Amino acid sequence: MAYRIVVSGYYGFGNLGDEAVLAGIVETFRRLGVPAHFTVLSGSPAITVAQHPSVSAVNRFSIVEVFRAIRNSDLVISGGGSLLQDVTSAISPYYYLSVLRLARMLRRKTMIYAQGVGPLLRGSTRRAVARTFNRTDAITVRDPDSKALLESIGVCRPIVLSADPSFLVIPDVHTADRILIEQGPNTKDILGVSLRPWVRVEEWLPAVAEGVRLAARKLNLTCVSIPLHPAKDAYLLQDYPDFREVTVESPQVAKGLIARCKIIVGMRLHSLMFSASTGVPFVPIDYDPKVRSFAQMSGIDFALSVKELSSDLVRQAIFSTWSARGRLSADLARKAGEQAELALESGRLATRLLVGEGVP
Repeated sequence: MAYRIVVSGYYGFGNLGDEAVLAGIVETFRRLGVPAHFTVLSGSPAITVAQHPSVSAVNRFSIVEVFRAIRNSDLVISGGGSLLQDVTSAISPYYYLSVLRLARMLRRKTMIYAQGVGPLLRGSTRRAVARTFNRTDAITVRDPDSKALLESIGVCRPIVLSADPSFLVIPDVHTADRILIEQGPNTKDILGVSLRPWVRVEEWLPAVAEGVRLAARKLNLTCVSIPLHPAKDAYLLQDYPDFREVTVESPQVAKGLIARCKIIVGMRLHSLMFSASTGVPFVPIDYDPKVRSFAQMSGIDFALSVKELSSDLVRQAIFSTWSARGRLSADLARKAGEQAELALESGRLATRLLVGEGVP
């Protein structure tokens, strides 16, 4: 008999980083040999089921469907990704907290699953997070900064350090290779770029594009844009003729494409996680503390601030990373194995909840 697990997160909105989290959660239970059926609260249930054929999905905006799914579940997972932050939205954290509160009202077990928490700028958000988390059965986070933040706002439940589930996603390099042939460029000498919209884009985007172009020309690499949230990211480099763009429809293929790159310049956190997971050196562009935190965890001792970018800074960062690529690749591959094993810890803790064992 399979356990019934409801997963709450930013699913069904076309963000392949978040879809990688869901794929990683499903893969976790498969690797652990725990029979589970997942019902995903999704912005687009049909798209979620198409991308993740082994799951069911319901409309996250339908109170009736969400209520029914939670009532019929054995465990409600909130995560992972950066669900609980109030920078891009002051309202969205309350949606995810309300799902957990509903689960508690229905006497279902609840778990914060490998989340990256913060920034939490508002006192009201901090208090709401602390109240809800202190009534949650288990908490795992994907980085030490999230753990420190939760402790600082008064979360007194045990907080277990895990890793992002995307480290367990298997890259689809075969489809990636086909895409590179069909969409171009048909080359293995790729400098991949994964950007996202951010404030004052008209100032930093030309600097990034020019720095990448100059570095790629010097290193004889082809610039390829890999948008991880195509609806929001694809337009950024469309007017720069030196950049080829590829269409990506699944997190497995996105990870496969990044695995085929020689080096990555990335703002999207999961572009860096895919890089680290596949041993591809990367240049991080820091627009959010989570980028800087992950770079440090990966042994990358710098991150380019989006507030202080110039084409020369970008070019020099690519050159220095390129010159150390052998060592960086080996270090990232070693750390990737450690992160994958750590990611399984969230699944092991969830299993303890499901079988009725106590949690640390």
